[in-house]
Amino acid sequence: MRLLTLTGPSGVGKTRLALQIAQELSTSFEDGICFVPLASLRDATLVPEVVAQTLGLREQVGIRLSEQVRVFLQNKHFLLVLDNYEQVLEAASFVADLLATCPRLFVLVTSRTPLRLRAEQELLLAPLSLVDAVTLFYERAQAVRPQGDYTMPVVAAICERVDRLPLAIELAAMHIKVLSLPELHERLANRLALLRGGARDLPTRQQTMEDAIAWSYELLTQEQQRCFRVLGVFVGGWTLEAAKAVCWAEGEMASEESILTLAALVDASLVQAEMPVWGVVRFSMLEIFREYALERLLEAGEKEQYRRRHAAYYASLAEIVIAHFGSEPGVRDAHFALAQELPNARAALQWAEENHEAELGLQLAGFTRLWHVRGQMSEAERWLERMLALDLWAREQGVRTAPLTLRIQRLYGLGRTLVRDGKVERGAEGFAKEALQLAQSIGDRNGISNAFVTLGLIAKASGKLDEAKSALTEGYTHAKAIEDIGLMNRAQVQLAEIAQMQGDVIRATALLEEALANAQAMDIGWDIAMITAQLGHLACQQQNYALAKARYRESLVLYGAFGSPNYIALCLEGFAAAVCAEGHYLQAVRLCAVAAALREQAQAPLPPAERAAFEQTVATAKAAIGEPAFEEEWAVGSKLTQDEAIDYALLDVSE
Repeated sequence: MRLLTLTGPSGVGKTRLALQIAQELSTSFEDGICFVPLASLRDATLVPEVVAQTLGLREQVGIRLSEQVRVFLQNKHFLLVLDNYEQVLEAASFVADLLATCPRLFVLVTSRTPLRLRAEQELLLAPLSLVDAVTLFYERAQAVRPQGDYTMPVVAAICERVDRLPLAIELAAMHIKVLSLPELHERLANRLALLRGGARDLPTRQQTMEDAIAWSYELLTQEQQRCFRVLGVFVGGWTLEAAKAVCWAEGEMASEESILTLAALVDASLVQAEMPVWGVVRFSMLEIFREYALERLLEAGEKEQYRRRHAAYYASLAEIVIAHFGSEPGVRDAHFALAQELPNARAALQWAEENHEAELGLQLAGFTRLWHVRGQMSEAERWLERMLALDLWAREQGVRTAPLTLRIQRLYGLGRTLVRDGKVERGAEGFAKEALQLAQSIGDRNGISNAFVTLGLIAKASGKLDEAKSALTEGYTHAKAIEDIGLMNRAQVQLAEIAQMQGDVIRATALLEEALANAQAMDIGWDIAMITAQLGHLACQQQNYALAKARYRESLVLYGAFGSPNYIALCLEGFAAAVCAEGHYLQAVRLCAVAAALREQAQAPLPPAERAAFEQTVATAKAAIGEPAFEEEWAVGSKLTQDEAIDYALLDVSE
């Protein structure tokens, strides 16, 4: 390797690393090392002249400077360090010629964009690790205020807020002279405004973080600049499809050109590309770069235009959320991909609310199904309430909004969310009744059946079993009339639970097995997982623990594929009850611990109806093994990841 190019975003420390490498190799090159700063250069034709001057060569009449440099280095064992090559990339051929004619020459380049030479090896520098970032901040802050109280959690939060970029950390640490750590962290909400005042011996472009980013931005073409600005509207990353939909109107640019534009931004270290396990490339931007992009977007008068397009794209994506609950691999992959878009969904929902875009808001509320699956009921509840309120305002004002059928869907969706979050008393019945009334008024048979099922759920959660049975039966009848297998399954599962609660195990089993057969015939993966778990609960109640564990295992595999921590926890809790009843107390404790940890991570507490059974399992196991062993096993279980917990249950160490 004779050509190494250090690439990376502004402020990541490319020049500093190049200087460190040169210093450490100072005795390794017989004929020396030369550092050539090129930051002030804009004309690529002048690169040979600057290199020649730095090498101490004098211009000779009739001999080109590039030739003089070549002759000088031809037989030398030498390291040439070329700093900031990104704005003179047209002179890459000069480097190629030197490498071809000077066999003992080694070249180290720093550039925000690779030179794209065959001999080149690129080393992309990432932001510092959190440990290194905290260490750097501490060193710089100590130099400014030696007696400061540098609380590590706050320092870590500051470093994260500036994306762990060395330059940004140094600029932030300068303010320790006049700000406390909490004040600095708070003010860094507006990063670019604060990250100024670098050391006077730094280049001008590194005096502020904004100047450092502007350096890269100004080297882009106009179209690349526009694309970079627009990409600032994304939160938490985006796909190529999303970028194309938001950055360019349909037919505005050929697909290949849009890919090349995005690739140029990746090359310029302004955008990062990541390859997830399911093969769909995701792109992202450091938050400090995103802030700069949004400022330029506002400056160009384009912010609202592209925020609207961003919201519209995710509104269209929300429409297909409900479709991704089958069991085939492609659908599960799509579910994971959609789950990654939740930060964008939040941003789009927020924009819709702030701009009174009721139609988009109600469409975007389709993402709440994903929050529900992931156990984030409170967030799903908040967005549904807010978008329904916005829709009601629009209808009262005569402003355009979504079709009434969509309001009906969100109303019964909110009712179900409140039930599953243990908050029936917060108006769940009112939302479901409004959904039923509206659905009946326009003859929306799907809405009618869903509203009845929701009313059944609410009545069951309130202990009104006869009322629940009546509503669920009505909902099942309407669902069967429109051949909605998924809704029929949900109604049957609830009717089975009621039968189980009333001691009719035979009817409960029959209902669940019929629903499972229907779900398997239609390959509805989510329903298969739900019904199988319920069969596990039923088997556990009948003290058929071997069957219960088999059912829980089947359900765990499916829920694991969907990435649903609260439902995985529910299966683990049932599995723990089964092994505890069999006398395998250590395993029961570990499973209870990881279930509790998953619920805490997902902010999905145990529903009141299941809490007593869980606490009984924990108490039984604890009494059996004693306090010390219990604490030890609980600690082990708490550290298991979601996948490790599923594997642990599948292994079943009790057998």
